[in-house]
Order: sequence, then structure tokens, then C-alpha cells
Amino acid sequence: MVHIVLVRHGESSANAAGVLAGRTPGVSLTPAGEQQIRGLAEIFPFRAVTEVRCSTVQRCRETAALLLTGITAPGVREAPEFAEVDYGTWSGRRLAELKELPEWQRVARSPSSMEFPGGESLRDAAARAVTGVDAFVADLRARQVPDAGAGDAGGAGGTRVPVGVVVAHGDIIKAVLAAALDMPLDAFQRIAVAPGSLSVVTYPETGYPTVTAMSVTASGRTGEAGAVGGGR
Repeated sequence: MVHIVLVRHGESSANAAGVLAGRTPGVSLTPAGEQQIRGLAEIFPFRAVTEVRCSTVQRCRETAALLLTGITAPGVREAPEFAEVDYGTWSGRRLAELKELPEWQRVARSPSSMEFPGGESLRDAAARAVTGVDAFVADLRARQVPDAGAGDAGGAGGTRVPVGVVVAHGDIIKAVLAAALDMPLDAFQRIAVAPGSLSVVTYPETGYPTVTAMSVTASGRTGEAGAVGGGR
């Protein structure tokens, strides 16, 4: 068994401004976003984790650094497979403006058919994220060792259950959750993932994964994640 904790970055300057940041450089956490992650570290379900993998985008790197002030982990590994969707020419534009475009309905209703102009398709982004988590789970399983003092991550027979953390973005996390729930990509907009939240997926040795927590925040608020396309 392996636990994967999916952490969405805290509120960013783009979130606060209603802008689709994408991979635009220089987008950092707001003071509110920093506080969200400090609070998340306080309620984190595992005090020690096996490995942290993080999107290469600045707001996620900042999130990972803050998270590590409250949990024990052997550093952070940057992972391009968990980078934000490449929104191409949509990056840096206001969400209110983008919602007026005909293509927005494809994002909302049939995301598997959407390829962003000058960027990547949501299908490709989802595939790299899900493949990345599968590879992470396989890596963690290979490291699982007996541990009589397994504590809060203990498994059967005194083994320590590996815990991996992925720090990423709303659409990336939603794609992973949809795959774990065996939902088609075209249904993934039904999942809401708040800024500064964690979700947990448990991957057993055999059988299907189980989503044991979704969009948990220190403040308990998930409303900011409710609108389609909001707060990326």
C-alpha cells in the first residue's frame, strides 16, 4: 500500500487577480496563500513522508518549501510531469475574458477535446500527471521496508507504508483524482480542489485506488474551488 497526498498550491497573485497564470514566471503566493499552507502543514495527516515531488512552477516550489516547515521529508524533487497545464496564448489573460470565448464551453463540458492555442491539450496534461503518479507509486513501493515502529503510517506486519506528496495545480490534481475514481476526463470538472488544500489517494498492492480525502483545507473552506476554471 502507498499513500499519495496531492497538495494544491496556496492562493497566488494570479488567483487573487482572477488571471489564468499557467506557467507564467513570477507568479508567487500571496500572504493569504502562505498562511493557507502554514495551516495545512499543521493539519497534515502524516508527520513524516517518504518523498515530496513538486511542479517546477514557482508557486508550487514556494508551497513545498512552506509545507516542509511542518513535516519531515528528505527535501523536494522537482517533477516536470506535475507542472501546470501549458495554456499557451491563454496564459496571463483574465478568466472573465476567457469565459466569453466559445472554446470555454469545451473546457467546461468536453475538456478531453480541448487543446489550448499555442499550448497543450488537457488530455496530454492529464496523461502525464497520471503517468507521473503511477511511476511515483511504483518507486515508493520498491522502497517499502519492514518497520516495527511504523507509527501513524504503519501497515500490516509492521511495515511502514510509504507516503508520497505531490505539490501541483488544480487541473493536474483533478486529473489524478478523476483517474483514481475511474471517471472519464470529460467529467473531471465535477471535482473541486481548493487552493491550499490536500487530497489523499491510497494505492493498494492489488485492486483499485481509494480516495480517502478530497480538497481538505486548514480553514475548511472549499467554495473558492467551486467555479469551473476558477482559481487556476
